[in-house]
Amino acid sequence: MPGPEVKSNISLIYRSIWMYRLVMNMLYLGRYRQRFNDMINELGPADIDIVELCFGDIFIASYCKKTGRNWIGYDINDAFVNHAITHGYNAVNTDILSLERLPGADVLIFAGSLYHFNENLDRIWQLMTSCSTKIIFSEPIKNITSSKNFIGKIGARASTVRNGAESFRFDRDSFLEMLDNYQEKYNFTYEIISEKKDILITTNERHQHRHSGL
Repeated sequence: MPGPEVKSNISLIYRSIWMYRLVMNMLYLGRYRQRFNDMINELGPADIDIVELCFGDIFIASYCKKTGRNWIGYDINDAFVNHAITHGYNAVNTDILSLERLPGADVLIFAGSLYHFNENLDRIWQLMTSCSTKIIFSEPIKNITSSKNFIGKIGARASTVRNGAESFRFDRDSFLEMLDNYQEKYNFTYEIISEKKDILITTNERHQHRHSGL
């Protein structure tokens, strides 16, 4: 469901998809695209309708188009949304917190942005779980923004998306604690797929998948 179009308080890094890709490749040491491939590998044959929150780039959208899947992405950044629309993808420029609901999907993908919503996790979980019973998270758990070196300074600048630079980040323990806190309320289990710079996790309805998160 489309929400109101918004203008966000973003840093220069987020004003161009090319600058964004350059910076992300630096932060991920050349493995930026692999991050998306790891998430794509978690899509099964029956996962046809995909919703991606705070999508940023269009690698997953491109894969969905090539494989006959339906993709819709939501992002607060008008530059990213315009880039996606220009390439023929169904993208919505909105603050997802303004949405009453999301369309139903086989899978919801949320990559690298959940920390922005740390103060609104209840609302985000309501939106996500009403959209899909399968969620794929890829969330940074190694905080480089506190580092005084060049990469750390870039990482700090790369956090300026919604309300200026944000200091909060999940680490492994706090991210898993957050999942544990919500899994009873929203009746899901989770599985850790991999742990690199990001932790890759899938959630499913409790009766579908055994909890192997801890």
